[in-house]
Parts: sequence; structure tokens; C-alpha cells
Amino acid sequence: MFKTIYVLKLNNRKYLERLIKYHIHFIKIKYQHNVCFLYVDDDNFKKISKYFKIYDITIYKVFGFKKYQLLFKKYNVYIISIIIGLIELFILTNITFNIKIMTNNKDIEKLIQNELGKFHLKKYYFVKNYGEKEQIKEHILNNYKNKIEWLEIDRVGCNYYVRVLERIINKNEQDNYQHVVSKKNAIIKEIKASSGQIIRKVDDYVNKGDIIISGNIIKNDEIKGRVKALGTIYGETWYNVKVELPHAYLTTLYTGNSYNRITIDFLSKRFFLFGKKKYENEEIIDNVLLKSKLLPFSINKTKILETKKGVSIYTYQEAEEKGIILAREKLMDSLAPDSKILFQKKLKLYEENSKIIVVVFFKVYEDITDYEKIVKDGEENGSTF
Repeated sequence: MFKTIYVLKLNNRKYLERLIKYHIHFIKIKYQHNVCFLYVDDDNFKKISKYFKIYDITIYKVFGFKKYQLLFKKYNVYIISIIIGLIELFILTNITFNIKIMTNNKDIEKLIQNELGKFHLKKYYFVKNYGEKEQIKEHILNNYKNKIEWLEIDRVGCNYYVRVLERIINKNEQDNYQHVVSKKNAIIKEIKASSGQIIRKVDDYVNKGDIIISGNIIKNDEIKGRVKALGTIYGETWYNVKVELPHAYLTTLYTGNSYNRITIDFLSKRFFLFGKKKYENEEIIDNVLLKSKLLPFSINKTKILETKKGVSIYTYQEAEEKGIILAREKLMDSLAPDSKILFQKKLKLYEENSKIIVVVFFKVYEDITDYEKIVKDGEENGSTF
């Protein structure tokens, strides 16, 4: 065990002789102006401690095991929280949080779920090692050869993904005959066909439900055969988006006051090391130092800025600019990821019920692909899916 050494600060060196008379032994004495730094061991620290208030003595530094005891006593809440967090992190990285069975067949999904449950491979149970996982897979494949063609169990972090291929008898291909049609009114901008007969061309205007790639193979005005038409159609579509803005809105002002702390985020809770100052209003900026890929755990260098709330009034120009931004965001949230806005224009700007209303017109390039089944007798059933 390390020997504990205390460094004491005697604020007036004239009292040093009196301390020596009390039979207190010093390992080392260091002078600095009218101040003395006294080095004592644990036994002499106990002797001198009763004179702290009388001679204005303070603890300056501590070396040895006692140093860590004092640090632990001062920061025990944070240290214990970190230790508990690390223990929980270790445990939780070995717990199954989700099992996704990737099949559209509900009966197969239920069957596999029951079989996995027999081996305790389910939510909130401990994960399986590679050997156990392979044993489970072989068991299911051997017992359900007539139902399952192929099975794979993959672990990603705390989640399992079960990929399964059902063993099925091929159905009559005629049941899959279909046209590729337009999902909405649009101008065709691109046609990508992999099967079927293209009957419309780029820059044609089409209504919702119009056939673009036909599943009927026509020659000399007669249907010579049918296929499952496949392809992707991109078109130009149009939207009017309406947004509402308040006349007044809150703004954030920065006072210039700030401080930095090391913070720990774990299970939706935040811990501030060395304490947190209290600002009435504040903004927090995190710089992540360490983050777990498996669990919600991170250590951050956090900057806390003091703020004040202010109120501003929209001008019509500001309302127009803000309205177009919000309308654009609102529209993009409703579109597929591969869509893009080609053109935008403000149509209306007016006041109503103490609010500013902005209506924006958009021209959009997007996927307009839809399908229409062909019934066995060759007549169209008029439905899409």
C-alpha cells in the first residue's frame, strides 16, 4: 500500500516553531514568501489537524492512497454512476432486443418464432453463440424441409435478423400478368422498361391509371401474348402546398456566457461531471468523444451557452422566404427519397385569423409507377395495387 503524504499550507510561517514544539515531525518543509508548505505522513497529520483553525492551515495536496479516497468521496456519485453504467453496458450488449423474421408469410413467421422460442432465442434473453445459433438453424431446416427452402440467422449488435425462403410450388404465371400504369396525372419524363410493350413516350401527358407499359403483346392490332409488365416511370407532377406562420415568433439571443463540462449520456439520462451551473435558458452543444454502436451510451465534451428569449415580428418578405422553406420541407417529407423539386413559386401570401398564409406551387420529378392486373379473360379489372 502506498504511504500517504499530506502537503499542508501554513499561511504564516511564524507559527512553524510552535508546531515543532508540539513534537510534530515534518518530512519536508518548503518556503515561499511568508507561506510554508509542510509535508507530513499520516500519523503526524492526525497530530497537526487539531491546529488547522488556530494557525490557518489548509490541505494543499495529498499523495498516496488517501488521495484516491478523497477523490472518490468528492465525486462518488459520478464514479458510481459510470461503474454502474459500464456494468449495464456489458450486460445489455449480451441481451437480445429485437428479432426480425424477414418473410411475408405470416404462418412461416409464426412457425419460426415458436421454434426460436423453444431455444430461448427471443426478446430480452441472452444472445446465443455461433455454435448454438447454427444448431438452431439446422434444427428448423431438418424439421420443416417441406416448408422452408433456406434459412439464415444473423446477429447484428443486439438484434437478430432471420432470413427465410419459403418452399413453394410455382403458380400459374398467368396470375401475374399486369400493366405498368401511371400513379397520378403527370408528364412522362423517363421510361425504364424491363418487360412488356411501351405504348406511351417521353413528354406525353397521362392521367392517373393510364397504361404506359402494356402487358399485352400486340401485333397487327391483335393480342399475340401476355406478360408481366415491369418497369419504372418517372414523371413531372405538380403540387400546391399551404403553410401557416404566426405574426410573431420567438428568437434566441446569446449572452456570451458559457462553460464546458464532460457529460455522460446513458439510457436517455445525462450526467454532468463536476456539476452543472444553472442558466435560466441555455443551449447545449455536444462534441462526442466516445460512443457505443450497440447501446445508447456516449461520453461528450459539452458546451453550455446561456441564452435569452426574444420576440420578433415577420415582415412579408421574411414570411415569404420562411413559408417557401417550410412548404418545401413539408412536400419533401411526403415524397419518395429519389424525388426532386424542379421548380417552385409563391402563389399567394395573405393574412387570416392573425396568421400569415403562404401558398407555394411546386413542379416535381418523381416515380409515378403503379400496376394494374390483367384478368385471365384479357379484360381489364380496372383496379390497381
